[in-house]
Amino acid sequence: MKVLVAYTTAYGATRGVAERIAQRLTEAGHEADLCDLAGPVDPSAHAAVVLGSSVHNGQWLAPAARFADLHRAHLAGKPAWLFSVQTVGTTSAMISARLARWVRPKIREPKVAATLRATANVREYRAFAGAIEPEQWPGIVGRVVFRLAGGRYGDHRDWADIDAFAARIIRNIDGL
Repeated sequence: MKVLVAYTTAYGATRGVAERIAQRLTEAGHEADLCDLAGPVDPSAHAAVVLGSSVHNGQWLAPAARFADLHRAHLAGKPAWLFSVQTVGTTSAMISARLARWVRPKIREPKVAATLRATANVREYRAFAGAIEPEQWPGIVGRVVFRLAGGRYGDHRDWADIDAFAARIIRNIDGL
């Protein structure tokens, strides 16, 4: 099956997640087209779509929102999986574990993902923690707040959770 794995990223962590999902799809015998939404992407030749974005201020980045708006009707007819890369993921976080346990239940799907879930054939949405370096956090005040929240710089992506998400996609596609 031909699957579009489309993403937008701010600093590269989301690209890494998308690459891993595309790799797992390919290893399972599917044709995975990995596409950065910074350029035009046409999903019409694909039987399924995996769509992901970095999250800033609780929302997906503009290229993912534009793609979803432009292709909403097309996505309604295909199975789709959505993912976000943000500060607190389902199984890992860039902040202290104690604060993450408090924050995690309050995190909502970004508006674009929630709208797609309501209008498209979305099979699953998953949130992953990303990676961050000091120069990516805005200003000295932001860095202080990040550190006070128990923030740790580095790569916080849970590759086992990402692989499990990809495996669920593969099982679902194989069942189509």
